Amino acid sequence: MSTIDLQRASTGGQLSVPDAVVTVLSSGEHTGDAYELMLVEAPCGSPPPLHSEPWPKTYHLLRGRILVLLDGEGCELAAGDTLTIAAGTMNSFSVLTDDAAFLLVCSGTGMSGFFTDLDALGEEHLPEDALMSRFGQIATRYGIRFAEEVSP
Repeated sequence: MSTIDLQRASTGGQLSVPDAVVTVLSSGEHTGDAYELMLVEAPCGSPPPLHSEPWPKTYHLLRGRILVLLDGEGCELAAGDTLTIAAGTMNSFSVLTDDAAFLLVCSGTGMSGFFTDLDALGEEHLPEDALMSRFGQIATRYGIRFAEEVSP
């Protein structure tokens, strides 16, 4: 780990995931794997499925409005709001405006690894059933669980 890492505007690696474009601003490589900082830019559209990660994460909204679902409860965020979610909490978000941008801080390196694998999956041009199977395999690799997996 170097002692400093300067990330100039528009130089972070961009990852395309189904519901957003993610720019890794500070990776675990630069933080001794302690945390990651990402810029998430998401359009209004279908939310990601309700899920949980094995790491805590913090949203800091820069632009727009989003509704974060947490264990079945909604929490609306506007620009300037910050929300921290404990590891293992079922969550998802919906963009309430045309688009939204937020900083995402996560402990460890799992989130950027998951996003990197999802970005690569988009380049595989798989049929829908194979795509969903690979998506599930990637999520399992990172300990991400979906609400339907924990239902009785």
